[in-house]
Amino acid sequence: MDEIGQKLRNARIKKGYTIDDLQQVTKIQKRYLIAIEEGQFDHLPGDFYVRAFIKQYCEAVDLDSNELLDEYKAEIPDSQPHDVAEESGNTQKRAVESKSDGFFAKMRNYIPQIIVGIVVIVIIGVIVFGMVNKSKNSSQVTIPKDTSSQTTTKKSTSKEKKDTTKKKQAAKKDTDTVIVKESSTEGTYDVKNLPADKPFDVVVSADGGQAWVSFTEDSTMSWQQAIASGDKKTTSVPATTKKVVVHTGDISKTKISVAGKDVDLGNTNSSSSIVRTLTFNIE
Repeated sequence: MDEIGQKLRNARIKKGYTIDDLQQVTKIQKRYLIAIEEGQFDHLPGDFYVRAFIKQYCEAVDLDSNELLDEYKAEIPDSQPHDVAEESGNTQKRAVESKSDGFFAKMRNYIPQIIVGIVVIVIIGVIVFGMVNKSKNSSQVTIPKDTSSQTTTKKSTSKEKKDTTKKKQAAKKDTDTVIVKESSTEGTYDVKNLPADKPFDVVVSADGGQAWVSFTEDSTMSWQQAIASGDKKTTSVPATTKKVVVHTGDISKTKISVAGKDVDLGNTNSSSSIVRTLTFNIE
């Protein structure tokens, strides 16, 4: 057992907690708590979670997490959340390629039917065109123009144009509204209707306590830091960015907005771990 693990274990015993008690308080799995006390940080899911789990452990046993992390920073591995982002990106890329290959394979099977359909449509068009011309040539009766009918038609056409313009304006208004919606995968969000050629702001803030956060754009980590309660960190994201990943050590104290749109992070008081990875796919 190394020095930092011994110090945490002593604080737990002084508090009167067993490992099972601590698991209920922190929502961290028992095997990870034991690994922290034994100094076996390589048994945790990743370097990023080492700092987050130690911070939760300290808060549960009334230790100053910032002081402890500074004192033993040489023993605690650096966070490397960008590996998770790259792996997630590769998985999504393979899924898209697989769907694309399946679509084109199906289309090749229907090519003969499509060709036959086009030929039939062309033949029908030629027949109809010939019948219309023949009917025009044989007709000798001149029908007087009905001006009242033309006036009614003009009014009707003008009204239809106004209705169409209103519909287009309403559709444009809906399109201009930024949409941030969680997909079928928990923690993954689709972001739509962002300006195509302008950067947008992502604001991460803490409310009710400190939150340790890292921020990744595509495959590059931009920053990582502890955000104090009431503070916020604003990042201007280039318009060419396809994905933003936010790792937080405490989801219950984290607030996020994308291009001025507040993100609904769901039920943050559930029994699941407060350490979360949030992925925003820019469409």
